[in-house]
Amino acid sequence: MKFTNRTLRIIKNAEFEAKKTTNIVYPIHLFLSMTQEKTGVCAEVNMYNPYLSEILNERFMALYTTNHEIGMVYEPFTINISTSTLQVLEIANSRMKRFNQIFINEGHLADAIFRSDDLLTRLLFEGLEVENIIGILCNPRDMLVSLKNYSVSIDLTDGINFRKAEQGDQTTLKKFVESEFGKGWLNSIENGFLLEEIPIYIAVDNEQILGFACYDLVRGRKGIFGPMGTSFSNRVQGIGTTLLHLCLKEMKELGHEYAIIGEAGPLEFYEKACGAVVIPKTININ
Repeated sequence: MKFTNRTLRIIKNAEFEAKKTTNIVYPIHLFLSMTQEKTGVCAEVNMYNPYLSEILNERFMALYTTNHEIGMVYEPFTINISTSTLQVLEIANSRMKRFNQIFINEGHLADAIFRSDDLLTRLLFEGLEVENIIGILCNPRDMLVSLKNYSVSIDLTDGINFRKAEQGDQTTLKKFVESEFGKGWLNSIENGFLLEEIPIYIAVDNEQILGFACYDLVRGRKGIFGPMGTSFSNRVQGIGTTLLHLCLKEMKELGHEYAIIGEAGPLEFYEKACGAVVIPKTININ
């Protein structure tokens, strides 16, 4: 299993919490660690639920006092984890693969904790506003990028041709998108090719499309970046980052002061790549 940097921090802090009590990492330690994380969507959980950590800690001390589980070794943890934590990791890994991603993030972990069939874990959250927490941590979130002072030096990956899509690319691009990501984005792609200036960039190597990125197509609104995708076999090579910046650069040139990344999947990717921030739940952009 591979984890995002934020998720690795969550794991490290969960171990710290576990060492103070059971010396075994349980799902609750992972969740409490999320509430202590001050970045991304994790920061919102404690903001909207200020007494959540206190309630969960009290319940944990009452429920786990007679637990004598030995636990098991499991990387990247440095202390043993419980069987319930292993189940959470396996559920999170399945969710990650279902969304065609390669790193487990905090949303995958939180979703897995709430899907767990472990009785003690369920009792910890009984009667709490779980749907509210799921909405913050697990559901797709929109992000915002300021383009007012946006400036970046675009690093073109050696051997890959990054260019604007042309009319002759439509059939090939649609086949690529459907093969890698399903049919959900095809309508946006088709709408892009109806425009005189096609707002789509593609990455091509030996006449094969490796990735694409669009703007001003989602929800029929201007100023929205996406969809974007890179073939699974070519992830973590900087292709997506380059496509992102090519689009943002052009959006700025067209006069956009901000770009909205609609229902961003890998939040941490956009935070690092272009300084995007999650739009708080209290802000409603229609």
